[in-house]
Amino acid sequence: MKLLKISFVFAFFLLISLNLSAQRPGGRGGAMPNLDSMRIKLNLSADQETKIKGVVSTYRPKLKAARDNNTDQTARREAMAPLMQAMQEEIRAVLNDEQKTKLDAMKANRPKKGKGAGQPKQK
Repeated sequence: MKLLKISFVFAFFLLISLNLSAQRPGGRGGAMPNLDSMRIKLNLSADQETKIKGVVSTYRPKLKAARDNNTDQTARREAMAPLMQAMQEEIRAVLNDEQKTKLDAMKANRPKKGKGAGQPKQK
């Protein structure tokens, strides 16, 4: 369950980076800002980078359709979650064990967002 949540968070940030880079004038579009970060932090080979780009390219239209076809936020999440999980699994399959460990650490060190993020825990 924890891996699913982590994968969901990673995929969410990947989608955000897709949207931000696509909206940037003169930007390269796609997942490049996030992929650049992964390439550097995980020391991806050129082959791994190409494979990950392919995975993202495969899921981008599916995720966009799931987002666009569901106006209700809950329905949108339910439609996108299995796609993001599958995308994450395919990306992880490209990585070696050391890179997977680094990726998990990167996810764990991300600031939390959403409802209640940054709030002190109630006793």
